[in-house]
Amino acid sequence: MERLAIYLPPFASDYSGVCSALYELNCLIIIDDASCCTRNYVTYDEPRWTESTRSTFGSNLRTIEAVLGDEERLISQTIEAAQKLRPEFIALLGSPVPAIIGRDMNGIAREIEARSDFAALGFATTGFSYYNKGISAAHLQLFKRFAVSRISTAAKHVNILGLTPLDFSANDNGRDLIRLLEDNGFRINGSFWMQTELDQVRCAASAEVNLVVSQSGWAAARYLYRNYGIPYVAAAPLGMKHSRVVLEVLRQTAADKQNRVIKGAVSEDGGDLPMADKAEALLIIGDQIVANSLRTALRQAGCRQSITVASFFDLEPELALPGDLLLKSEKQLIKLLKSGIYTRMIADPLILGLPAAAGLKSYRLPHPAISSLLHWQDMPLFIGEEFEKTILSWSN
Repeated sequence: MERLAIYLPPFASDYSGVCSALYELNCLIIIDDASCCTRNYVTYDEPRWTESTRSTFGSNLRTIEAVLGDEERLISQTIEAAQKLRPEFIALLGSPVPAIIGRDMNGIAREIEARSDFAALGFATTGFSYYNKGISAAHLQLFKRFAVSRISTAAKHVNILGLTPLDFSANDNGRDLIRLLEDNGFRINGSFWMQTELDQVRCAASAEVNLVVSQSGWAAARYLYRNYGIPYVAAAPLGMKHSRVVLEVLRQTAADKQNRVIKGAVSEDGGDLPMADKAEALLIIGDQIVANSLRTALRQAGCRQSITVASFFDLEPELALPGDLLLKSEKQLIKLLKSGIYTRMIADPLILGLPAAAGLKSYRLPHPAISSLLHWQDMPLFIGEEFEKTILSWSN
């Protein structure tokens, strides 16, 4: 019962993360489930669905098939659908029931590929992990399968990693980020996974530098660095001042090939900033890289309060400062809010609505992976003058 949630809803799951990453690609997505998981994704985890639907189907898994381990209908109907729709590849995703009975999604994908002329990828999603795991898996599988390895580096070309509506919504955040980079001398090599196509995946290894804008792009950045030597910057541009800093760091990284993570750790005079082990601290809850970037932007705006970043969606040690927290349950969060350490909090509106948060000064920052369609229309535009004003108001 440790992970029981009384106030917060289930967060976006790993299969929703994979679907979100693959949404704009010409692929056939099959979620192996009894249709409830597919409905959950298209209704609650995909803000783009009402604008343009994609080839995402549920397998309508039957009880007798689960009991007997019968995979033939899934394989034959997937091939039949692919022959009609002619996608560039097929993605086969697991859900809780296939995970419990031990269905081999990778093995089934190999069988589909062997019996058809379509590339097929299997994702061992379970519905028990969060969306960031699924987006991360999508990055890695597609790069490993489709990226061309022997390709020359293109100067000033940048890959954006970890860009999906589950962190940035389906407003203009993706377009604004692309415009910011292009207006400052960069060319978009690949925008993963908004404003994207499979040819960008094929050319991913030609980028001069990677910009990691969410934690779900972190594993891909490490993979591209290890295998192709592409350095990375881990930061999401926010407002105006912080965006200029990210652009400058991106230029430095492209020039000297040194990886950089912007955490908000150092003050203007070079000294270490105080951590959240003292009273009257500020708590930011969200994606780790977005929250790190907000901490940095608040420091630039003059905030001297101790700031802690916390996340339900993994906490990478290389991206964290001492005192940053991985939240494993609602119970842990409530205990944290009652500790008396924090006087202010920036988080999704559903988190701000916890009774334990009533005594804190709160600032709304919707996170679609948490509050879904309840608040994804309220997501602010991160780049520009308006969010700069928001940062200034939060820094006081």
